[in-house]
Amino acid sequence: MSLTVGQNSWATISEADTYLGNKIKTTEWFALDNAPSELGAESKETLLSTAYYWLKGSPELNISASATDVNVKNAQIEAAWFLYNNYDELKEREAAIYTGVEDFSLSKRSENLNMDYLQIPSFITGMLRDYGIRNTSADLLGEYDV
Repeated sequence: MSLTVGQNSWATISEADTYLGNKIKTTEWFALDNAPSELGAESKETLLSTAYYWLKGSPELNISASATDVNVKNAQIEAAWFLYNNYDELKEREAAIYTGVEDFSLSKRSENLNMDYLQIPSFITGMLRDYGIRNTSADLLGEYDV
């Protein structure tokens, strides 16, 4: 696999390194290999590519594969970093929700699960406000509604 801007990424590894180099608590990013040691292994490329497909596949967003806006690149990098730190928890929640779990309790902690847990975090979608279709609605009138 290789990272190709306009095909499976908006940002380059160099851009991600620069962006995350200016953010606190990101030293683990720089310990990652640029390319995966084997298919599907964690690397900067796989994280950026996974973040690209996560954002590109969101029904809330409409971003061109050839977008060059710095906010799109930064959102992809933030999404890659978020996935690095939270991927396992996201997958566990996704599996629980899709298998019908609505809530759970563990010791003193209890949670209600819903599809909102699987949405892209608002600090990332906020960077993409020019590309979002969130909170839009339309009233369609039928032939008897006029």
